[in-house]
Amino acid sequence: MSRLSYIPSTLFSTEVTLVDFLDRVHISEVKLRSKGLWDVPHPWLNLLIPKSEIHNFAEEVFGNILTGTSNGPVLIYSINKSKWDNRTSVVIPEEDVFYLVAFLASAVPSSNGTDGLEHILSQNKRILEFCKRAQLGVKQYLPHYSTHQEWMTHFGPHWETFLQRKSVYDPLAILAPGQRIFRKAIRFL
Repeated sequence: MSRLSYIPSTLFSTEVTLVDFLDRVHISEVKLRSKGLWDVPHPWLNLLIPKSEIHNFAEEVFGNILTGTSNGPVLIYSINKSKWDNRTSVVIPEEDVFYLVAFLASAVPSSNGTDGLEHILSQNKRILEFCKRAQLGVKQYLPHYSTHQEWMTHFGPHWETFLQRKSVYDPLAILAPGQRIFRKAIRFL
């Protein structure tokens, strides 16, 4: 820790077993369930951020957008692209190292405060707008786009590969209709 630049009074650390570390989100779920707070909206935001932009991202998001306390865990991991399985349809940044930053918020039912659904959704929107405006090259994991063009932009140079996989493995566009990437095909016999 001595090589890190941080405010000492903000440091919180804990040691857990590997199994507990890997299961930490489930452990949070169990705690929320015990308090009757699991069946609430979870407006989670998962972003993949290029290493070259992580400082700009952190400065704006943690310094200006998320000024209050978080309503859930914030996970930050570095990922080596060389270890990534590119056979998936997940779109990742075009750098050798990128970061997963996951905001795993839970909204308090009927709250109009900073822990309410509208406030959390507004923060998520501000984060996404900043990323787009600043052209950070951020990719969202499990995005919610409403137009075909937005999906094409999201996939970028991987769009053709995605189309080929879709035509091979789901030619009738049965899977994932809620994303509105493809219209459901009708096969006439």
